Amino acid sequence: MPRYQPLSLGSPTTPSTNTNTIPRSTSHSSGSRRRTVLPPALHNCLASLSQSPYIPSRSQIIGYISGTLFAVAWWVFFDGILFSATREPPVPVTVRFEDWIPGLLSTISLIIVNLIDKHMLSGDAEDSWAGGSSFASSSSVAGKARGCAFLGVSMALGALGGAAAILCLKYILPGYEGDSLYLGISIIVQNVMIFFSSMVLWFGRNSFSSDDGYDIRL
Repeated sequence: MPRYQPLSLGSPTTPSTNTNTIPRSTSHSSGSRRRTVLPPALHNCLASLSQSPYIPSRSQIIGYISGTLFAVAWWVFFDGILFSATREPPVPVTVRFEDWIPGLLSTISLIIVNLIDKHMLSGDAEDSWAGGSSFASSSSVAGKARGCAFLGVSMALGALGGAAAILCLKYILPGYEGDSLYLGISIIVQNVMIFFSSMVLWFGRNSFSSDDGYDIRL
């Protein structure tokens, strides 16, 4: 009788498979333990801050930034007008109606551009805006929205060009310098800030869902 019995093929395989599966489950559990989890107190604090009425939402922050740019733009323009009217000795350039035109066009452009929703430009909102009306139920809603957007952007760019033309033709070419250029520079600053105010409001308002804040549509 041989001294050593031959090993069977069935019995050793069972513990070997068990020994292989145990490290796998251990590694999986150790990997899950490495995940960073916020402490419950910090998590509750952040959740309460996000739901606090004193913390503005993203849409409100966008509105604050856009409104601040718009208000400062007109403030700079009025400051230039008052400076030119009250300076001693008086500024040789008189304030006329053409100095108001670029700012008015930029303001109208801001209103037109931000009355258009991005879904109307792509035609995705035709079904939701149909409502049985002849205008919204037509297939040219996206085309009309793009036309209005083109008109608004064209007015904004035209206002910027008009402000630059006023500065060059009315202030620089006649040879004015120093304080006499302040109103012309203020017109440029006004229209640039209104343009950025319009872009900040449109892109900020259309970069997230309307459930997070207000929604302005045509």
